[in-house]
Amino acid sequence: MGFFDKIRASLARFMSGRYGADQLSYAMVILALVMTVVGALSGLGLLTLMADALLIVMFVRMLSKDRYRRAHENQVYLEKTQNVRRAVTEWMNRVKNSKKYRYFTCPKCKARLRVPRGVGSVTITCKSCGNKFDKKA
Repeated sequence: MGFFDKIRASLARFMSGRYGADQLSYAMVILALVMTVVGALSGLGLLTLMADALLIVMFVRMLSKDRYRRAHENQVYLEKTQNVRRAVTEWMNRVKNSKKYRYFTCPKCKARLRVPRGVGSVTITCKSCGNKFDKKA
């Protein structure tokens, strides 16, 4: 067994039974990174100190053996940020597909509808409420 294999095995033994990283941990790292950059650019040392404290909390969560409590914290985070995460994902998909599709909102039920680009004037039928309206795609 080589040197690096021994280190890998001892790290695996240490992490056995620990919670590890989850979505809340990733969000804490990103927030700490943003706070560090903003703190460094603005000269606010307090912001950088808060980012360091956030990273410490994140590492304590990752190394915790109380898996039930950490999972519950992550579940609460996911529930609270569900609408924001969905909006960001939808926006990213719209940007990614902007060359292929045009997006419209149903005037009746406010559902978001996707129509292929370049079909000219088209009558759009909403899948949710059945409302029909004319748009140029």
